[in-house]
Amino acid sequence: MLVIIPILLLVSASGFVAIRQYLSLNEKAPALENQEQNLLQELKKEKSAFQQLNAKNAQLKAYLRSAHKRVNKSFAVLAELEKTEEEVNKLKLQYSILKAENSALLEERERLSKENATMKVKLSSAQEPKNIAKEVKKENKAGVKKEGNRGVLFKTKQPTPAPRITVEVITASSQK
Repeated sequence: MLVIIPILLLVSASGFVAIRQYLSLNEKAPALENQEQNLLQELKKEKSAFQQLNAKNAQLKAYLRSAHKRVNKSFAVLAELEKTEEEVNKLKLQYSILKAENSALLEERERLSKENATMKVKLSSAQEPKNIAKEVKKENKAGVKKEGNRGVLFKTKQPTPAPRITVEVITASSQK
């Protein structure tokens, strides 16, 4: 019996400790349940925040794609603008060349107009055509040949010497 008492004491002490732990666990259980509920609510909030961030991320990706398309379109417009500027520069160069040619032609026209006016004055006088005819005859005798008749007809009704053109005719039968 002596052995039983210490065992009983040990069992009762163990039971007491077990009951004490059970009671302490029962006291902690509501707190743990509250903590579990709080953690579950935080988890739901985090999931909701994560879903919102994913949605925001998708929106930002779509915005980024559209911005990328706009940038590419802007680069295409910029390239087209550069081509247009090159064409404008070429046209400006052509315009300046044509303007220079036009001014040269206007000067030539002005010179020819003045020459025409002086020739009309010379030819409208009575003595001047006779002088011109004498000059042409002298030039013809000297061997100076100028193209065109310069408006002078002699009594022979032949214009001043014009270049002679030789025309050769070769028939098709003579080529074989």
